[in-house]
Amino acid sequence: MKKCFFTIADANNMKYYEMLKNSLSKFTDIPLILIDEAKIKQLGDPHFFYRATPIIAKALFKDYDIVCKLDCDQIITGNLDHIWEGEFDVAVVKNSNPREDKVYPVRLLDIHPLSYINVGFVVMKSKLFVEHWLKLCMSEHFLNFQYREQDLLNLMVFFMGEAFGGPYKIRFLDDSDKWHGLISKGYWPQIELREGPRGASPISDRLILPKNEEGPVDEDKEIGAIHWAGGNQAGKMNYRLHFQPAIVRKLDELVK
Repeated sequence: MKKCFFTIADANNMKYYEMLKNSLSKFTDIPLILIDEAKIKQLGDPHFFYRATPIIAKALFKDYDIVCKLDCDQIITGNLDHIWEGEFDVAVVKNSNPREDKVYPVRLLDIHPLSYINVGFVVMKSKLFVEHWLKLCMSEHFLNFQYREQDLLNLMVFFMGEAFGGPYKIRFLDDSDKWHGLISKGYWPQIELREGPRGASPISDRLILPKNEEGPVDEDKEIGAIHWAGGNQAGKMNYRLHFQPAIVRKLDELVK
């Protein structure tokens, strides 16, 4: 199946796009498609940034079977081959954790705040799902939700997912031994660098958040992607403020 990643970056965010592109290229040769400022202006949608994911995904399904949207302010820190595996319509990641929820709470109806998902990392296999999502984003309901496409995605996942009697198969990527995006935010100082086998390439080194009493409580988690500029404003846009020196050095290598 033909796969791609895509991201969106206007002129102000191109330096973050370069960091994402460089880190992703360390782990895969699957293409990363950039939607840049020229393309954004060409589309001419005043609400583009708030419904961009289904707009771009629908267009890419003409040439690809599976597409993964990545916010540009992320650093890929591990192999992501696992995100394509299994049968699902959409695979999603969580928006928060117990520590982060205390400082940056997000609420939507009765969806549990620690289940609420983030639109910065979404894998889409189903054209039908994407078209349904886009219709909602183009509907009269769109402006009624604070986080627009993200809130509408949550409504589809939690009210139309197969586990809840709906037609769509949902995969929750963080319900595994790997975490992605914002779910590790707030625990960044506790992340450790575990070296790969002796003599192996440094790329085999892994970022691990050890099991602990607050989170994760089930097992150690390998960090596959860090959404380092997302969430609240404290220290935003400077990952060097939040990680142990060994992790900072590793991130510096990945983004070159």
